[in-house]
Amino acid sequence: MDTPRKNSTEEQKANYNYQETSESDSEVYDFLDSHLEKENTDSFSLGFSQNIIRNIESKQQRRLNIKIYGLISVLSLISIPLFISFISNELISMILTVFLQYKFIFAFFICGVILIQFSERLIYINRDKK
Repeated sequence: MDTPRKNSTEEQKANYNYQETSESDSEVYDFLDSHLEKENTDSFSLGFSQNIIRNIESKQQRRLNIKIYGLISVLSLISIPLFISFISNELISMILTVFLQYKFIFAFFICGVILIQFSERLIYINRDKK
């Protein structure tokens, strides 16, 4: 019912004189109205479900990240000794020659990656400020 019981009983008395509520019924209606008007402090906040969902998703993302980081570390532990075992003087001189020949391309690539990382951080910082 949208209207409080007190207003509706007064309207009923004004419009329908033959319909009267007993004293005990009006006390029950008054008690019910007073408790319905109060806020329920025992319930959860409106954003509670979103907070729980966000926490669960972050925990799942952390688990996935730990698995990925573990896989990367195992692969690097396997690949580094294999690479070291194949190193010879000819391989080192060939790698050095290729690097010196294409040093500007390597420098451009490294600068591009660094600039992309900084720009992403700036975008996220500006997005969080809004």
